[in-house]
Amino acid sequence: MLTSNQTQPGTSRKTLRQTHPIPDQYSSNYMAFERTAEPLPALQYRPSQNWIPPTDRAAQTDCLLQTDSYSIHLVSTLKQRIKASTLIKRMYASRGYQTDSASVFSAIPFQYTYEARCGQQIIGTLTLTIDSNNGLLADTLYKSELDQFREQGHKPCEVSKLAFAPNSSSKEIFAALFHIAYLYAHVLHDAQDAFIEINPRHMSFYRRMLGFCQIGQQQTCPRVNAPAVLLHLDLEYMGAQITSMAGQLKRRERSIYPLFLTRSEEEGVIQRIQPKKTITHTRREFYTDTRLSLAKT
Repeated sequence: MLTSNQTQPGTSRKTLRQTHPIPDQYSSNYMAFERTAEPLPALQYRPSQNWIPPTDRAAQTDCLLQTDSYSIHLVSTLKQRIKASTLIKRMYASRGYQTDSASVFSAIPFQYTYEARCGQQIIGTLTLTIDSNNGLLADTLYKSELDQFREQGHKPCEVSKLAFAPNSSSKEIFAALFHIAYLYAHVLHDAQDAFIEINPRHMSFYRRMLGFCQIGQQQTCPRVNAPAVLLHLDLEYMGAQITSMAGQLKRRERSIYPLFLTRSEEEGVIQRIQPKKTITHTRREFYTDTRLSLAKT
């Protein structure tokens, strides 16, 4: 039986109109993000090593989350990668940033790009990279900071290439993208720490809304030729916030966690990623069972 803050997978919560804009990763000013009445997707680029969800309804094999107003998809085709790269380059160029490294085409293993769609239109994208021998983008400026976590036996992950089309997204979509990235990073890959390089102007937003903290001094990011700082988020902390607040839309918090997916929506996403898993009653048990199931495949 579902509790009052749960919805069936594939359904949306009450339509919200957000009054506060969501900053993109490096933009020098905020872009307004208002929830539309159509669906969105999520995108990713990982060619051969990306895990693609099994065939789903309407042949939406890349669909991770479908609601009445948007959908999130894992980018898995050439067409999707082109669209995602185009959106990132367009938004970066509009801020006067370099766009040479804005593509989501890459041979790095364990990199996932998600796209948010309204109908068939891509309106947002986020890329997640799990640490490997190739390292992370942030190693260019902050390798010593990242190595401190690696030396403790932690597995880092990185959020990058976060971009939204102007006037077409919302905090709820932003939250959905981060929640799905969290499931891939912490639940599927057992990453313990998330990092993101952002424009210092947006540091307070990520601190307040998600709980990030600064661990690197301000430098100039060579990929976009813009100021950047490195932020860190403990994924155990993130999981605890999701457990206590996700889906509680009426809860008055400065945090964005009440806009994260409900438990039933979260379970639906993980079932698409690992459809043979049996859902358990608590998030902690669910995550543990998922890891064990993956280890046997």
